[in-house]
Amino acid sequence: MKIKQKYPNMDRAAMIAIRYSDIVNEQLSKDAILNNEFHGFKEDYLVLHCLLKRYSVTRFLEIGTNMGMGTLIIKNALGDLAHVYSLDLPPEKAHISLQHPISEGKTDSVGYKCYMHYVQVFADSRDFDYSQLYPIEGSYIDGEHVRENVYHESKEMIKAGCKIIIYHDSDIAEVYNAIVDAHAYSGYILNRVINTRIAYAICGD
Repeated sequence: MKIKQKYPNMDRAAMIAIRYSDIVNEQLSKDAILNNEFHGFKEDYLVLHCLLKRYSVTRFLEIGTNMGMGTLIIKNALGDLAHVYSLDLPPEKAHISLQHPISEGKTDSVGYKCYMHYVQVFADSRDFDYSQLYPIEGSYIDGEHVRENVYHESKEMIKAGCKIIIYHDSDIAEVYNAIVDAHAYSGYILNRVINTRIAYAICGD
């Protein structure tokens, strides 16, 4: 069994540690959709919901749709007037990802759990022309958990001028280091929420 390294190189002080209670409160978490799919997801996705309530945006991109539970939580948090896009690989490229529903044995069911309106985009995140979706005001990166993808996706969201970039699975070494490296000299402030898998970057401008 492969052991995933947790929060590597923390001595670099690359991310500011934020308490869960400083993000999630009764007011912001009101009407949140809870995600109990895996251990710790309830807290992770409550953080996502509350961050979206705090840093409200009207055009948002999720990278890594999977079954669409995260998409549903995003759309619910941002409301009916927000334009939410979600990107995942088309079925014929599912084999190149460990995070695609087909690769997980769930058949071709991308976005199945999101019953609220959003726009599904099928493409490889590494060569997609993100300018097609501009303006992108915020993003949630939860696709393939490898350096190449996370680094490239981060750079593209920085280039797009996102107000907030939220990351899942930032406790994985490759993900954490890709986030830190991509944001070097970016002007964004990096944060991680203690005892969750969530990290986020806020534009410092």
